[in-house]
Amino acid sequence: MQLDCLTRSTLILCILGMAEATAQEFSDAGSIEFFESRIRPVLVEHCYKCHSSETEKRRGGLHVDDRESLLEGGDSGPAVVPNKPDESLLVAALRHDELKMPPGGKLPDSVIADFVNWIERGAVDSRTKSTSSKLKTVDWELARQHWSFQAVRDVPIPDVDELGSAWARNPIDRFIYSSLQSQFFKPADVADKIVLIRRATFDLTGLPPTREEVQDFLNDDSDEAFAQVVDRLLQSPAYGERWARHWLDLARYADTNGADENHPLTNAYRYRDWVVRKLNEDLPFDQFIVQQIAGDLLPRPASESEAGDLLTATGFLVLGPKMLAEQDKGKMIVDIIDEQVDTVGRTLLGLTLGCARCHDHKFDPITTRDYYALAGIFASTQTMANSDHVSKWMERPLPSHAIDEKRVPFLASLELAQQELDRLKDLRQKAKKRKEKDSSSEDSLKAVNAETTLALITPLAIQLQEARVKRLEDEVPKYTSVMAVKDQTIQELPIHIRGSHLSLGTDKVPRGFPTILTNDQNASALPISASGRLELARWLVAQNNPLTAKVIANRLWLWHFGRGLVDSPSNFGLQTHAPLHLDLLNWLSRELMHRRWSIKDMHRLIMLSATYQMSSIASAADEVIDPSNRYWRRADRRRLEVEPIRDALLMLGGTLDRMHTGVAANSDATRRTLYLPINRSAMNDIFLTFDYVDASSHLEHRPSTTVPQQALFMMNNPLVGNAAQSVAQKSLDSALEQSYSHEITIQQVFHSILSRPASQNEIARCVAFLNTMKSNASLPDETSTADLPAWTALCQALLSSNEFVYLD
Repeated sequence: MQLDCLTRSTLILCILGMAEATAQEFSDAGSIEFFESRIRPVLVEHCYKCHSSETEKRRGGLHVDDRESLLEGGDSGPAVVPNKPDESLLVAALRHDELKMPPGGKLPDSVIADFVNWIERGAVDSRTKSTSSKLKTVDWELARQHWSFQAVRDVPIPDVDELGSAWARNPIDRFIYSSLQSQFFKPADVADKIVLIRRATFDLTGLPPTREEVQDFLNDDSDEAFAQVVDRLLQSPAYGERWARHWLDLARYADTNGADENHPLTNAYRYRDWVVRKLNEDLPFDQFIVQQIAGDLLPRPASESEAGDLLTATGFLVLGPKMLAEQDKGKMIVDIIDEQVDTVGRTLLGLTLGCARCHDHKFDPITTRDYYALAGIFASTQTMANSDHVSKWMERPLPSHAIDEKRVPFLASLELAQQELDRLKDLRQKAKKRKEKDSSSEDSLKAVNAETTLALITPLAIQLQEARVKRLEDEVPKYTSVMAVKDQTIQELPIHIRGSHLSLGTDKVPRGFPTILTNDQNASALPISASGRLELARWLVAQNNPLTAKVIANRLWLWHFGRGLVDSPSNFGLQTHAPLHLDLLNWLSRELMHRRWSIKDMHRLIMLSATYQMSSIASAADEVIDPSNRYWRRADRRRLEVEPIRDALLMLGGTLDRMHTGVAANSDATRRTLYLPINRSAMNDIFLTFDYVDASSHLEHRPSTTVPQQALFMMNNPLVGNAAQSVAQKSLDSALEQSYSHEITIQQVFHSILSRPASQNEIARCVAFLNTMKSNASLPDETSTADLPAWTALCQALLSSNEFVYLD
């Protein structure tokens, strides 16, 4: 619904009165990781030969092997101007605008785009002149003592004083209280029940609570009231949809390939639906991981649906973007393997393994041999179906006895038709050869017979038979296919010098796992007749793996609280300091394993803690000492992501389609946002506006910014206008039917949009706003349907407030 200028001006004032601008920038850690994985390997492979400190002569006066030299530049001036790619000579050279670098040929557009992105982000580069030529040598004994490489250990639950015992609801609280007590902090009060149910409902389902759900919780004074809310939410199908989105960020889920050929991934949604389904079923998370790495290698269940699920799960390895039209197919394959190693490493181990493709890891105890030991497992796994000019990713049919039976008569007819086509082609080919041979001989009868055969079996006759074969092929009942991998010829890879498949080391590296995590028992358990994916999957979730349980426990904490116990959820390497609450992280990791990796059990454990249920309001004095809330003195106020914002608007508008599978036809569909198509090359505007920025790579944590475009979206987008008008219409209908006053109707609006009653001050402000709107529009004083524009403007002001898009 469009608003007139006066309404817009009033709405802006309302928004300004209710919102505050904040900004949160990307961390340097992410920028360094981007440099190490995307920029440094290219410089090493294509530039160091002529422009490094190890070359005898500095060509063009330029070195590119440290940050200072890049900024200083060479004879033509600075090579890189941070934040200004169009003023950076390095970009101009890569684009072949003037200087043409590298001289052997222009690099792919995607690589140039990475350099532009890197410079736009400030050209973060950890290299210095003293360290650029040679990487530091890792002290392995010291590295093994790093907190993240230590085995998950049993941790005693802290003793706390009498106040702490009274406050604590479970062991989580004792860890938190012990830390608070050491700093003389006190935990915040328990959150208001309305705040709590809104927090929990958005947390577990990504949707706002209904007025009835809020009222039922308010009316329940039992000690188990909140536990019952949590259990109800965990049983909702919306739970899997909400928590699948967290995992899909890590799995770099999208519905198109992106990269050079942005083909639709028509069956990607089957993997997404598998994630939703398995989370709703509470599949133990260790099995959730194993099935995605090696589901196709597990014993085949008798159930067709279960067997199909094991195939579908391995779509995790296929989903990444690929340069399908890459002419050098060897490069395409090693780049795909690199993407798989990087995704598995960051998602499950919290390690940036991809940084070791070209050289030993600059920061962590991961050698290039470690990288190629792991890469060999994925090299022994088929991800691509072919190596055509535009290659195709692997898809595999789901098992179906019913389709097997349906196909039998069709295949019989097809086989006969194919045999007839082969016979006709063979006869015509033989007749052509006979005619060529016998036309010059004295045996004219054979030549005549050949002519007769050719006259009967014409090119048209063959074309008609080919068309018949094609028609029968199309009529054969088709299996449902899913994106999936399978084992192929087992390969042990040599080290690729500077990461290039064109420059190989002499010795092949046995397939295996990172040495730092295996006590040097690298490849002893891997079979010679299989890829090793199953062994990798089982090793990832083994009790003695020091990382996976910690990484997953930290992600659970992050997704519940808005930030993790470890600040860098996908990097637990040596650059990461031990978290303030390391004992709690260890305890949660061990508890996850003790509870048989049940994520729903972990939800209950976390959400029923006093820590989770704290208010976001705390002591002003404590805020000065601990402004970032490192000690978890209170709840953090955090903004919702794009999915719950959009879904809540659709729910308020009464148009939310709750279908639980498939892909929405387009971005304007009223399905939950999870089901909208994600186009890597053309992201939906609402995704970009609310910080869903990149579906091409593992996304460890959604950034949260506040920019003018977000306020403009809430003021102008039809989705918001429709929701505002729907709430206004329903409230007016009730008011007219029940003869409600403005005050009661305003309360209804607040309950619908903010899940709470309005204060007397808010009622007074809203009444004044409505009166101003009505007087300017010359509307009658009594409530009537003519009031709809004024009430819609009021509803849109509430929808545009911080309170609607933030959780307390």
